[in-house]
Amino acid sequence: MKKLHLLFLGVAMLALTGADCFLTSAQVLATFDLPNPFTIDASNNMEELDVDLTTIEEYKDNKDKLKGLTDLAILGTFTNTSGPAGTVEVYISADENASFANAAAVVAGATKLWGPASIGPSTGPNNVVTLGWDESAALFNSAGKQILIDEAKGDGHFKIWMVGTPGGTYNIRVDDGFIVLVLDAGV
Repeated sequence: MKKLHLLFLGVAMLALTGADCFLTSAQVLATFDLPNPFTIDASNNMEELDVDLTTIEEYKDNKDKLKGLTDLAILGTFTNTSGPAGTVEVYISADENASFANAAAVVAGATKLWGPASIGPSTGPNNVVTLGWDESAALFNSAGKQILIDEAKGDGHFKIWMVGTPGGTYNIRVDDGFIVLVLDAGV
């Protein structure tokens, strides 16, 4: 897991430099590991995840100098282990105590952060999708991204929900998932 995590970070760094986004001395790369693995299945079409940025050393060390968020990505390998093609979206709430009974309630009550990412049918060639930096960055929603920025500048504690295709009969496993933040830290 640690080697794969470092590989993803290396790829993220290359993608940043390849996209003319260079890390400067006032920028800090921070990663938050998602549970490994976790599953989004058709029984409730969602997975609730608690995010606490204060568990990241780079975040804690630079929290008092934090000016903003330059870039971010949600990375990982999404595998459809059963069922037809589907999508995954991520929703966010600044309220770390927020709770939703099902995916429809998440969509109605939280703010879309990211997605949709398409995952092929379990029997097809596109049933495994590994999202890299560029693919992930293109999926962010501006309203959800602003909540994430505000939370990073605030207490750093919030919830996200991975939501699958409504009414589907699928099972999507997420392996080696994490959130990568490029933080602007002034002096």
